[in-house]
Amino acid sequence: MPKFLTVLSLLLLTGCAVLQRPSIEYTPGAELKTISSSVSISVHATDRSMGGHGYLVYRRPDQLHLLILSPFGNTLFEIFALGERITLLYPSQSVAYSGRFDELPDKGGLQGWRFMRWMMDLDPPVSNHFTGTVERMGSQGFKENVTFENGLAVSKTTQSGEQVYYSGYKVFDGVPVATEIELRNDHDDRIRIVFDEPEVNTHIDDSSFSPGIVGMKILPLSELQGL
Repeated sequence: MPKFLTVLSLLLLTGCAVLQRPSIEYTPGAELKTISSSVSISVHATDRSMGGHGYLVYRRPDQLHLLILSPFGNTLFEIFALGERITLLYPSQSVAYSGRFDELPDKGGLQGWRFMRWMMDLDPPVSNHFTGTVERMGSQGFKENVTFENGLAVSKTTQSGEQVYYSGYKVFDGVPVATEIELRNDHDDRIRIVFDEPEVNTHIDDSSFSPGIVGMKILPLSELQGL
């Protein structure tokens, strides 16, 4: 029996070691200021799901442009975020929907996009040794619980049930970047973004964040039925 317990203990210890994520070498305090990358994206909601490929550019803390392509290479839609405002463009329909994030409807896979800025915004790691969970006031003005492993954020949660998970960390010139991000809420809606060969902290022209709405019909977000 003692030998059996010894073997069992070794197996358990080995299993725990396997579950730990390997640490990566990065520069503490290195800040992600901009990122531009090809992406694959999937959205799952109770009433709608979609997936596709496209391109994303982001400038911290609150500027984002996401372009989604059809399998034939045509632009299906674009999302522009700047501060409190979001604009969705549908070029084939010559229609744009614009308004504040909190005006996005609770349907059609749109709910999760309210937390787009919170999902993308991560503070630079201050230590590559800290592992644990802290409660703090987040950059978006509400409380969040953030879990760290080796100084890197692996998840954030809000008191209202939103959760975002960060994985697939890679290092670019000392800057750690999560190449897989998944947002979930308590309705099991999910948005997953995977970055492919991102460019980090390069110059991004201001025009990348300006929606081209000339000649388009502008409608309020309340009329948007879904992505």
